Amino acid sequence: MKLETEISEVLYEKMKAFIKSNPKWTQDSFMSSSLANFLFQNGCKNEDVKEKFLQDLF
Repeated sequence: MKLETEISEVLYEKMKAFIKSNPKWTQDSFMSSSLANFLFQNGCKNEDVKEKFLQDLF
């Protein structure tokens, strides 16, 4: 599944800089982790979201 969205130039540049300095991350993994983090911290109880959130912590 692909998602298209517009983000501010500042966020985009910071994301690119993070990915460039952390080679294990891709744009897809970064966005997936960010979304799981947001959902989990805002009360999502789905086990897949919880697992993704916890995996990315460690």
